[in-house]
Amino acid sequence: MSRYLMFVFVSFFVIGPTRAGTPVHVEQKCPIGGETFIIVKSPSCSYFGQSMSFRRVSTCDYITRLPVCPGNDLPIFREFSTEEVGKLSEFVETEEFGRLRQLDPWQRAYKVEEYLGQTGSSSGFLLLLQALWYENESFLADEQFLDLFAAEAEAEIDRVENAEKPFVAAILAYAFAAAENRQQADAWFERAKSLNEQVGNDASSSDFLRSYLTKLSTCRNNMTSAECSPDAPFEPEQKN
Repeated sequence: MSRYLMFVFVSFFVIGPTRAGTPVHVEQKCPIGGETFIIVKSPSCSYFGQSMSFRRVSTCDYITRLPVCPGNDLPIFREFSTEEVGKLSEFVETEEFGRLRQLDPWQRAYKVEEYLGQTGSSSGFLLLLQALWYENESFLADEQFLDLFAAEAEAEIDRVENAEKPFVAAILAYAFAAAENRQQADAWFERAKSLNEQVGNDASSSDFLRSYLTKLSTCRNNMTSAECSPDAPFEPEQKN
């Protein structure tokens, strides 16, 4: 099952009783310099919903989602190859990286991935998606990052299966609506509707997204409402 459809099915159709996760403190080693620090993980989590920004809600919101080296501020968003570690060892000493330290961690991670030549891929799109989820205030206020998000979404739509395409467009419609860019929001909204209408062999996901777009259509006129915020819960309409 694809990652976007997992957001839907795991959240609403296959969860069992909610289990609170147990915090586990783990030592993390920085790939540059070998500095160690403590992060929080969990051996088990339960998912019980989804936010308006498509972030799954879980019992493990306390975990360290993006470890950041305390000494050099390098975000550890994936394992780096030996060659990449060599490049990053030089990069963290530059003025350019010094400027990146002013960014919030997920946005900084995207710029690191850009430096490594790995943006324009699913990695680039997912890093910016998590910036929307966990750094929404600064992310939505930055037109440059929103433009990058749109470019990454275009590439992602070209890559993914047909049933996933309307989800990508809906995420962008929400992001631009939350950023009060009505023109872009409306364009991505109509695209999401069109792409969803083309999905004829997955009624569950199509119905889910139709319900989401109905909610988003209402929210577009009042994005400052609490029920339309990035962290606000979304529940699809139940069919009788």
